[in-house]
Amino acid sequence: MKSPEQGREDVMAQADLAWLRTLYDRYGAGEVQAVFDHLSPDVEWVSNRGSPVFASFSGTFRGADGVRRYFDGLMQEWVIDRHEMLDMTVEGDDVRVQNLVGATYRKTGKRIETVTHHHLRVNNGRIERFEEQFDDAAVAMACDADCAEGSPGQVNQ
Repeated sequence: MKSPEQGREDVMAQADLAWLRTLYDRYGAGEVQAVFDHLSPDVEWVSNRGSPVFASFSGTFRGADGVRRYFDGLMQEWVIDRHEMLDMTVEGDDVRVQNLVGATYRKTGKRIETVTHHHLRVNNGRIERFEEQFDDAAVAMACDADCAEGSPGQVNQ
């Protein structure tokens, strides 16, 4: 059970992260630039590291240029029509977010909905580290065998 002091700290942490909720809302409305406005210069961005299923946007990306390559790969293959935050939990600078994502794979026209899990480290309104996980199998159904092309788990500088 949390003490009253810990409860106040949690409320303060939630209030301090209003910018992050707004960022997720803006991204859900298609405003990708909102993400770049809050990146730390040396951000580390990880998406399903090592997944051979999503090679064009799977791996570790560093800095704003690396994150831009991540989004370029993602948007080249997928049309995201839904990105809704389901839950956010905060412990200090450690933030976990669950989202419901709807997307269509461009090459097959197949649409899926899946839950993504984000783990972020934030500091002074900036994202220092982002890690995303999602169910490869559920998403791979939308792209048949086509998603397996490319090199898995690349590190992008």
